[in-house]
Amino acid sequence: MSTRFHCSVNNKVLLWCVHLDIELISPARMDSKHLTLILIGISVLHPRMDALQKLDKPVLSGPNAALENSVVDFSCEIPKKPSGLSVHYELYVESNLGKMIGEYSSLSGELATFSQYIRKKHDGRLICKASGHNNTDIESSFSDGWDFRVIVPVGEVSIFPHRNIENIWEGEALSLQCIKTKGTYVSYEWLLNGAPVQTPYDRNNDTLNIHRVSALNTGIYTCEASNQYNETIFNSSSSVSVNVREYVSKPELSVDVVKLEDGGYKAIITCQSTKGTLPIIFNLLNHTDPILTETTDTTSALFSIPIELNRYMGRMRCNASNQGNWVLSEPYDLTVDVNCPALSESVGGAVTVTVFRHVALDFQVVSVELLCKVERGTFPNYSWFLNDSRLQDVGGSDQALLLLSVDRHRAGFYHCQASDRFDNSSSISSPKMLISKEALNTLSPSVVIVVFTSFALLNVAVIACCIYGVVLRRRYSREYPLIEQRTRITDKWEDDEDEDEDHLMLEGYEEDAVQADRLSDSAENEDQSVDETVLYEGTLSE
Repeated sequence: MSTRFHCSVNNKVLLWCVHLDIELISPARMDSKHLTLILIGISVLHPRMDALQKLDKPVLSGPNAALENSVVDFSCEIPKKPSGLSVHYELYVESNLGKMIGEYSSLSGELATFSQYIRKKHDGRLICKASGHNNTDIESSFSDGWDFRVIVPVGEVSIFPHRNIENIWEGEALSLQCIKTKGTYVSYEWLLNGAPVQTPYDRNNDTLNIHRVSALNTGIYTCEASNQYNETIFNSSSSVSVNVREYVSKPELSVDVVKLEDGGYKAIITCQSTKGTLPIIFNLLNHTDPILTETTDTTSALFSIPIELNRYMGRMRCNASNQGNWVLSEPYDLTVDVNCPALSESVGGAVTVTVFRHVALDFQVVSVELLCKVERGTFPNYSWFLNDSRLQDVGGSDQALLLLSVDRHRAGFYHCQASDRFDNSSSISSPKMLISKEALNTLSPSVVIVVFTSFALLNVAVIACCIYGVVLRRRYSREYPLIEQRTRITDKWEDDEDEDEDHLMLEGYEEDAVQADRLSDSAENEDQSVDETVLYEGTLSE
């Protein structure tokens, strides 16, 4: 009969398996040879746990970050390692302890150094393991983790919308993702039309989420992705256009009544919405029957219908719609009283253009303003023409003023036309006017004549005044000789009095000087008398 024995010694380092086949015999038959074999097996298989020695915790150090494809060094050592002990060091990434990325055997106590060619696999938390070099009696120890970042410069980026951004309506959600070709530890900044996006977002997240968009979210979105290593910043950007479409608002209906030149009347019905993505389709309804339809590139539409005074013309409503929604205005009962003070007037009379010049420092005309005005009309609409060609995007009910810079590209004959805002079938034109740098900076003959005539008249008036003054003085002298003689005598007396006053002032000054000299001499005499008196008194005392 045989028995199988298993023995494990320090299973963290070494695993021993022993298979012994021993024939069991009775004690009587057991000789010294068998006994010796059993004792040797027991001594070999007995666990030696008391002989294990545990190393102190090693200390791992090195850089905290490095660029991909660069070479860096990490060091590991046991601060109080016994002298003469050989230690084997191994380097791991904590997330993958099954794969060693570096090793070093310190046979004479030197510092363990791991030179690593940095790859993405090095990113994370590094750990150093220390164990006895070819010594199973020493228990291994592990260092604390060392955080290490692998910086991959950010590559090209592109914006990926999670829905069709060309057809997004207000109130819906918008999600934009900034996708990069490469890069680690990247931060993101979102801009709308060059300014930071006001919606809060996580800068470490590559996605911008706006839960409810409005017209304010329309524009060019730019994603700026960047990361940094030391003082070097790597960045990349991409842009995309987002157009938030607005639902058309409920229109308001207003009515103006215009009296025509033939004596008839018509109602100008305005349908006005405050917002809505263009184009907008407006329908004018009488009760539920459509009367007129107009598609506009503005948020309003005008409808003209003939009416009769003092007659109920029906219940008018306005319907506005775009691709997003359909809204209906409040009803309006159309009845016009013959005594209604709000009757409007059609465009008529003469059309004039007034020029306002803007002059530079060198007195040259650099720009002009042309103001078009019609003689009468409640709702005039203006159009501007250059050399009989209509100017696009110029004119309208509120654009009777045209601003022009004076240069050769805008030179030519200008005129304007006025028509009814609701009916442009007929119009009235103003006279043509030449606008050019030469024409505006050249004086007309009439102006030259007026200026020189005024200057000549001014000279004649001055000469006439001078002649009249001379003649009047001579005539005055002949008719009033005594008065003139008295005037001369008075002037002479005034001159003599001035001379006498000067003479008296001089005499007074001389008298003051003489008196001052006398006072000075008197003071000196008094001092001398005082000195003599004192001398005399001194002599007597002796």
